[in-house]
Amino acid sequence: MGHLNAPPLQPRWRRAVLARLRRLAVLLLLAGAGVATAQTARDRASDTLIKAAFLHKFASFVEWPEGSFASTTSPLRIGVLGDDDVFRDLADTSRDRDRDGRPVQALRLAPGDALNGYHILYMKGSNARLAEWLARVPEAVLTVTDSDGALPRGGVISFFLEDGRVRLGASVEAATRQRLRLSPRLLSAARIVQAIP
Repeated sequence: MGHLNAPPLQPRWRRAVLARLRRLAVLLLLAGAGVATAQTARDRASDTLIKAAFLHKFASFVEWPEGSFASTTSPLRIGVLGDDDVFRDLADTSRDRDRDGRPVQALRLAPGDALNGYHILYMKGSNARLAEWLARVPEAVLTVTDSDGALPRGGVISFFLEDGRVRLGASVEAATRQRLRLSPRLLSAARIVQAIP
């Protein structure tokens, strides 16, 4: 009952306490925003590592036409267009790690570069930009796209986000046009599979 007899806070004290609480609330909000930003950056970093790991592994689940490689020890050449973070992670992943007995070469491409001489091409951009790039890709190249759409037209494999996780889409029709054969294991890992009509 002693608290009922306590003297009321003076208005000046009340203002000082409220000002401190407001400052504390602002600091907590800023700290929370920093944590959210760090979390978002960490999520983006893990997404690029996942994509780089997939790009490195895809060759084990794809059959290229005869003559796609000069010899059994010729390097697997992966071109990366439009995503420097994935290029960096793929270059790190590929360093001193072969794929099925072949060294892996990760190469960064600029939008106007020629797209021949690659076994896998990873492209990130708007659907319009991807359509432009995909139209220039020669035969026997595994195209891997990354955009807002789940499976951009013409791409063999696509990355997309679903519930905050990297997912795969695959087009058997596009693979057939590229004269590639996708492993049933790869198709079973894909969230979306577009069959031949």
